[in-house]
Amino acid sequence: MPYASLPRAVRPLSAAVAVATAVLLAGCAVGPDYHRPDTSIPAAFKEAPAGWKVAQPADRADRGPWWTVYNDPQLNALIDKLNASNQTIAQSAAAYRQARALVTEARAAYFPTVGLSASGSRSRTPRASSSSSSTFGGSSSTIGNSYSVGLDASWEPDLWGKVSRTVSAQRAGEA
Repeated sequence: MPYASLPRAVRPLSAAVAVATAVLLAGCAVGPDYHRPDTSIPAAFKEAPAGWKVAQPADRADRGPWWTVYNDPQLNALIDKLNASNQTIAQSAAAYRQARALVTEARAAYFPTVGLSASGSRSRTPRASSSSSSTFGGSSSTIGNSYSVGLDASWEPDLWGKVSRTVSAQRAGEA
């Protein structure tokens, strides 16, 4: 409907509604992207005391399992036991796996959700019977079966950036 064809009394009201809607929609805008602040790094590091020099290993020694040079089976067993049950490493690995799972869960909100349900029931309704049939132990009833299947699908577009902000927050927690 063109603006000129509106009644004269409605024109200011429709203009006020349009301005109010624009103001309200502008208030829904999501804030700016988060940028990690720069950390101050000194221009020059403190020099080592006189007589110190930078290490320059020239040997070909294996830097891996250094304790094997002692040829001690008890020490080897202790190190193996320590590596197998190191709770700090296990906890860090579990926390990392959890953070990755949370990112995956947050990203799932980008996609539609589909649900399927099914149910069934069976009921028996007794019929009114004559006195002669009940005397002989006979009874009559009606058995009814009821089935239902439902399909549900929903999707919410990320118009205001809620999902992308949630994913960004979970990625920051992953780091």
